[in-house]
Order: sequence, then C-alpha cells, then structure tokens
Amino acid sequence: MQIRSNDNVKYEDEIKSISHNEFKGYCSKLSKDIQEYCNSNNLRIDYVVPILRSGAVPAVYIANELNLIKFAPIQVKKIKQDGIYDHIILLNSLKDLDKDKEIVLLVVEGTYSSGDTVNIALQEIKKTLPKAKILFSTICIRGKENMPKSIVKGFYGFDLPREKLFIYPWETIEMKENHPDQKIENIFY
Repeated sequence: MQIRSNDNVKYEDEIKSISHNEFKGYCSKLSKDIQEYCNSNNLRIDYVVPILRSGAVPAVYIANELNLIKFAPIQVKKIKQDGIYDHIILLNSLKDLDKDKEIVLLVVEGTYSSGDTVNIALQEIKKTLPKAKILFSTICIRGKENMPKSIVKGFYGFDLPREKLFIYPWETIEMKENHPDQKIENIFY
C-alpha cells in the first residue's frame, strides 16, 4: 500500500465514500443527541452557527431535524505566507447580536481533524459573544479525546483516525486530492 504524507500524517491510499443515507444517519444521530441534551438541561438553541464551508450542509440537515431557523454563519479561511499556514476570519455574522445576552449557539463543523479552524472560530465567537453557551457538533471527529475544551457540550457522528480518508456524498475523490481550498488562487496571501 502506498502512503502519502501531509502535515506529518501518513494517509492511506484508500478513500471511503460515505453514502447520502449514511450521512443522513449521522445527522439524525446528532440531532437526537443534541435534542436529548437540550431537553435534559433545559436549553433552547438560539442560533445554528455553521463553520463555513464544511459545516454548511450538516448544519442545514441538523437545523431541519431540530426545527431551528436562525443561522449565524462564521467563515475561517486558511492563508499561506512564507510557507506557513495561518487562518483569518472572513465572516462573523454574530457581530450584530447583543454581546451581553446569554444565548445558546450550536456550532456545526463537517470534520474536526486538527482543530485549528474550529478553535479559531470558537475564539472569535467567545470574543464576540462572551456570555454565549456553545454546543459543538461535527459529523466526523479525528479522536473524540480532542473535542474542543471551550464548549458546554460536544457531539459527533463518528470517530475516525486521521490517516483514514473519506468523502462526503457531495464530494469526489478528485476534490479530496485537489480541493479548491488548496488551489493557489484560493489561498489568501
């Protein structure tokens, strides 16, 4: 078996496709777990906060199942300068909300791997809304022990080692190998 190396992770060549039904199943599991947690802790989610781009699709599915209609997306973009990757906040639609109000946010990500993007988004959310209670949800986590620490509660669909690759129903293997986020014209300098 050939192995690729990226960010010091040796990836397997085989890439598993997740079917649409499997994806929906994970969203349903997350929705059920989130609803049970909210019911038992007397919480009402005020806003769904997808971390764009990968959190957009699962956020819509989960919001539909939980009958939530208010969205406040945040977007974190990877940048590269002098060979070093960093991140910037492109969008924070939470800035218009009352920072003194205690609101409950459901932050949604597609895949939580290194945690860089999510943790930057969570820092931005805490800076913007310091009194917010944050629930976090991800379809795939790369090590459940790595769940972000600055949240009230975290939920995940499945745990998968980082070297195991998969694609969502809306992706292709070619996209995984040559993702638009990695194209030079899409990396900000």
